[in-house]
Amino acid sequence: MKPILIGLLSSCLLLSNFSDAKTIQTFRGEANFSETPQKVVAFPAGVIDTLDSLGVRVQGVPENLFLDYVDTNAADTVGTLFTADVEKIHRMSPDVVIIGERSALQYDALVDLAPVIDLSIPRGNTFQESLSRMHTLANLFDKQEQAKQIETKLMQLRDEARSLIKPDESVMVVMLMGRALNVLSRQTRIDWFQEELGMNLEASDVKSLNEVAPISYEYILAKDPDWLIVMDRDASVGRSAKDLSREYMDTPLIHGTSAWKNDRVIYLNGVGTLNSVGGVQGIQRTLEELIAKFSQRVTLAGKSATQ
Repeated sequence: MKPILIGLLSSCLLLSNFSDAKTIQTFRGEANFSETPQKVVAFPAGVIDTLDSLGVRVQGVPENLFLDYVDTNAADTVGTLFTADVEKIHRMSPDVVIIGERSALQYDALVDLAPVIDLSIPRGNTFQESLSRMHTLANLFDKQEQAKQIETKLMQLRDEARSLIKPDESVMVVMLMGRALNVLSRQTRIDWFQEELGMNLEASDVKSLNEVAPISYEYILAKDPDWLIVMDRDASVGRSAKDLSREYMDTPLIHGTSAWKNDRVIYLNGVGTLNSVGGVQGIQRTLEELIAKFSQRVTLAGKSATQ
């Protein structure tokens, strides 16, 4: 009987291991895992944001990670977004290293140390791609139920925000970089503002280099948008302790715009949009801010109608 019992136990163990095996889609193709990773190193802020939302603990993160709503104090730092600490990661012996976006170029330096997956988000609709990446992570870490709940919440917030935004009103999104003004169009990481929320984004005529598309105050006045959304990139990534958005918009040329005259300048916390690209918590925070700001227009309109 013993050989039979041993055979049955071996079969059960094989079946158990097989049930834990999974294949996920990455930016570089399929990746196979025989079991759920336990020790995780992640570089993209958006991935760390999403893993935190799913309840997955990350043991290694890059230096100067500025996510003021995610506690990474217990994690080790393993280099920067652009230069991994190869020796430290080797000593950690992680089950998976996750790269993407700005850290994607580190693939060759890390691929011999541990399983590396590139979860860069393609351009086109960052909102939908973020949900897709969340489900990929959920499948890898057995967090499918949590992912479903998060998606339901985000879709509700998206629909609420969309109901408040009028597609016939122009919106210009301005990003401060130091003392320079740049405009973000639908070709950048805020593509989902138009694709998902129905914003009529200005600046399709601006020549851009990736995220950088320099403009002037005169350009903003000439376009005269109905709404201005302003984010300070340096504050969003922790390079500046002070958000200078309000200070930089308080100028005579901006005062001449319809957005300023109608109190439709939105100062948006850029952490979730400019730093945590594709992070589901960052998207939720951005949606909640936009809902609060655009709701003010509805409230004011209602008061005017009753007066």
